[in-house]
Amino acid sequence: MKKKMFALALAAVLSLVVCAAGCDQPDNTDENGDTNVEQNKDDTDVKPEERKLRELPADFKYDIREEEYKVTYGGCEIYGKLWEPDEAGKFPLVIFSHGFNGHYTDFRDECKRLAERGYVAYAFDFCGAQSGGKSTGRTEDEYTPMTMKEDLIAVIEELKTLYEVDSTQIFLWGGSQGGFVTALAAADQRVKDSLSAIALYFPAFNIPDDWHGKEGKQSLMGYWIGADYVLSVQDLDPYAVIGDFKKDVCIVWGDKDELVAKKYIDKAVETYGADRAELTVIEGAGHGFGGTALKTAIDTVLAFLEARTFE
Repeated sequence: MKKKMFALALAAVLSLVVCAAGCDQPDNTDENGDTNVEQNKDDTDVKPEERKLRELPADFKYDIREEEYKVTYGGCEIYGKLWEPDEAGKFPLVIFSHGFNGHYTDFRDECKRLAERGYVAYAFDFCGAQSGGKSTGRTEDEYTPMTMKEDLIAVIEELKTLYEVDSTQIFLWGGSQGGFVTALAAADQRVKDSLSAIALYFPAFNIPDDWHGKEGKQSLMGYWIGADYVLSVQDLDPYAVIGDFKKDVCIVWGDKDELVAKKYIDKAVETYGADRAELTVIEGAGHGFGGTALKTAIDTVLAFLEARTFE
């Protein structure tokens, strides 16, 4: 009998403890009994600009790793490489687009530098857009800046789903023809709202003027440009398109550039707006950076990105 009474008493005490614990928990349901998302959201639900600006010591470097990564879409297989911090966690993403007849390796220095500073960096070959490229599904007669734009958008859409990528912080970085394509893609309705900012090395906004009035297959700097390419750009006004991108833009250009005249760069700055477009002119640099000019260019864009990167 005493054992039975003791058991009943113990059960009552346990019931009170459970009740008290439950009563101490916040009520996260609304009037319909649904979970209150605002009280349960994590950092990934918070916009980057609502978080604290990320600050790393000037000499800080992550150990990095490098791996191949392919993106498949619409019969094309895009080959590229990822450079990323060799550490668990989520990091901002930067996607690089090479220039005319270029390769993913053209941005190797930039990718390594960014990975060391806490970014996931990806560079790839556009399909059909170079000699000896590793991407497949399109020939030199079939690629155009418009197909390149589709390649880039496919890459954005897939890479933002990677577990190591902070999908709220996506940046684009392109050079020459790749800068032209980057600017077009950034203004596209499908991705423009998901991008944080873009960076452009000597963007070739002169491409439509260069091919205006021409027909058929053309040869340029040892590579062929198909008739479809020429047709796709000759009547294109890039400035009527790129202004739809409303985020910040970093442009780096050399004052000895013989392929992209200053007037095309000035028109881009005017189109984006001086309050959003930052132009850096490197004295003595031509169309393509090397040595001291390359270091200046990388430092310039890295500072631009870090000023817009959040924890």
